[in-house]
Amino acid sequence: MNASEAINKIKEMLGLEFSEKPVVNETFATTELEDGTRVTNDKEGDFEVGDKVYVVGDDATLSPAPSGEHILRDGYVIVLDEESTLIEIRVPESDDVADVVDRTAEEAKKDEEMSETTEFDFEGELNTIKSSIEQMLKIMEAQSADFNAQIENVKSEVETFKSAPQHKGINEKKNITENFSEYRLGILNKHRK
Repeated sequence: MNASEAINKIKEMLGLEFSEKPVVNETFATTELEDGTRVTNDKEGDFEVGDKVYVVGDDATLSPAPSGEHILRDGYVIVLDEESTLIEIRVPESDDVADVVDRTAEEAKKDEEMSETTEFDFEGELNTIKSSIEQMLKIMEAQSADFNAQIENVKSEVETFKSAPQHKGINEKKNITENFSEYRLGILNKHRK
């Protein structure tokens, strides 16, 4: 999943709409390996030592190229480390230097024709992500305020419950006297028999 797809997924989950920003066009070097796999770099211009190299999928998604030696269709060999960084470019081996030069010029022309423009607006995508996060934070703040109000309501109900008497007190003297007299009379009646 690339950055645009991730942002679209977040927008879909949150039900958000964003205004589109102008897209900045950047041109990256694109070439093919001898097996036909397309690769591109992460900077404008030709492949150079230090560039990150990516494999271009059928759906134009980019994934880091595997480490090791890779032979390009023009015979050049590029060497990548474990992080897909270009660490060496080797010139094709040929007995006839003119053959290599002609072949290289011909392949360079084909590469130019095949060079694609990859469009990605990093700043726009970053602003979109920031905006999404800000909107999520606002939603969370609203939910937090609602939750805090519910907590305060429960606290007040608990305090009301705690302050309510648990047993009825003896408020009237008459009840005490009558209850005691009945109790005493009950005891005397038991002993008479």
